[in-house]
Amino acid sequence: MKEGKDLTQGDLLSNMIRFCVPLLITNLLNSIYNIVDGIWVGHLLGTDGLSAITNCWPIMIAAYAALAGVTVTTTVMVSQCFTSENREQIKDIITPLYVISVVIGMITIIVLLLTKNLAFNLFNTPHEVLLDAKSYITVYLIGFIFDFVGFSFISGIRAIGDSKTPLKILVVTEVLNIVLDPIFIKLGMGIKGAALATVISMVVSFILGFLYTRKSHLLKFDIKHLKIKKKFLKRVAILGTPIIIQELITVFTIMLEVNLSNSLGILGGSTYGIVSRFQEVVWVLGTTIKELITVVIGQFIGKNKYQKIKDVMINGLKLIIIPTIIIVLFIVMGSEVFARIFTNNNEVISLTVWYMHIVGIGYATVPLYQLLYGMVLGTGNTRYSFICNIISTISEIVIALKLNKVTDNVFFSLGIGISEWYILGIILFGIYYFSKCWNKEQKSYV
Repeated sequence: MKEGKDLTQGDLLSNMIRFCVPLLITNLLNSIYNIVDGIWVGHLLGTDGLSAITNCWPIMIAAYAALAGVTVTTTVMVSQCFTSENREQIKDIITPLYVISVVIGMITIIVLLLTKNLAFNLFNTPHEVLLDAKSYITVYLIGFIFDFVGFSFISGIRAIGDSKTPLKILVVTEVLNIVLDPIFIKLGMGIKGAALATVISMVVSFILGFLYTRKSHLLKFDIKHLKIKKKFLKRVAILGTPIIIQELITVFTIMLEVNLSNSLGILGGSTYGIVSRFQEVVWVLGTTIKELITVVIGQFIGKNKYQKIKDVMINGLKLIIIPTIIIVLFIVMGSEVFARIFTNNNEVISLTVWYMHIVGIGYATVPLYQLLYGMVLGTGNTRYSFICNIISTISEIVIALKLNKVTDNVFFSLGIGISEWYILGIILFGIYYFSKCWNKEQKSYV
């Protein structure tokens, strides 16, 4: 059975589009679920429900921070190996990565469960929603181990150039999630019902991913290939550790954002939560580009064709033009409509529209930011992305706190700070690309 797709063969732009379309639909489905989840919670449980989930968001992002380290490592190592002379080496890579994902997942979940009370204190979570927030995150985290392994399956499948199979898996799980949400909430389970619906979708995604990879020649779990050597662990650590730390630093930034928004009570938490849903949609477009570029560049590096990276980036620029225009138009013309999807509270709607217009300055740059970020990840230089993230994060925190102190306007301060984070990241990633040092570093991990 022929597995995957060598994206370096044939017309590059056509290959990128064919890979990108199923990937985009997959990510959109995931984002649509998050939006629909917010709609159900907002209309069935009110602004208290929205605020409760908003206060869980930083903890959920912390869980995904550890997951990001696993998925990026899997994507880079497998994509480079897939187009190398020794494709069979994938077997020696993927089985240990599955085991590592389980170990990291268990550690992450235990730590987050034990520290959730401390986290909510740091977020300044309103007392009215504290119990709901604790209930939601407890159920969510218990099921999250299935996402750790499930996303490892999906990352491996995408890394070999197959973006259609993950789409099929996500169609089933996201539809299931959307259907179960209102059922469980209306059965009297409240916020726990929304969390349980998500957990069930995680389990189903894991099962489908496992069944697919079990039939795979390259990606199946095989105990015979479970040889975790020191050299292998060093490669994993070099790739994954900077990503995990980088994402955890982002969590602290989100904690600050949630804390500041909570200073306005449930009004602030609801507003921040609604805009965060829009941010997820924007990130769908950007993340699709990032994942595409990471895989394509990884495959070219597997063939030692570093000179083709420039062609990948030029075609990537062509692909982000339309998404960028859509984001700008939606921010200008669709903010109020978007806000009304989640709530009928006019005060929340008014504040949401105003905040989206401010933070939209940064959101409009997300496709370009992720294009450059994907290029850095594809070359395997996660340490540079880590450094860029630290610089951007420190800058955002300083700007947001200083502006809030001077203007006493929470969402203006957050909007400018977040926008600065994206713009500075583009500058720093751009410096890396135009320096062409990636052409000399030879960051192959196969």
